[in-house]
Amino acid sequence: MAEITVETIYDHIGKLTASDRARLYRMLASGALGNGVAADQGRAKPEPIPEPDPEPNMRWIKEHGAEYAGRWVALDGDRLIASGRTEGEVASAARADGAYLPLVIYLSRQDEPDEIGF
Repeated sequence: MAEITVETIYDHIGKLTASDRARLYRMLASGALGNGVAADQGRAKPEPIPEPDPEPNMRWIKEHGAEYAGRWVALDGDRLIASGRTEGEVASAARADGAYLPLVIYLSRQDEPDEIGF
């Protein structure tokens, strides 16, 4: 069995889809344990973690998306954190940047079909 290290955990998290990473973040932030029981059960619930406003991300994509077509990008609002060929390398750069809930997204080329399903 392979040794579990912080690096292997980060690697596995980097391979998650954006929605699964958001779900994991919410679960960790709420103190949820693997059995579904909140760690702080019986205590006052923490304030919800605010999600970033998506509008600056969408504006950046509209203005600059064509320049990065066929690449993964990480955005912090209207700021480009990183771009690259793989989701993993871009997600790693976003983690290193320390941005709060960055958007990591693939910007498809016009000649690429939209993916539907798995």
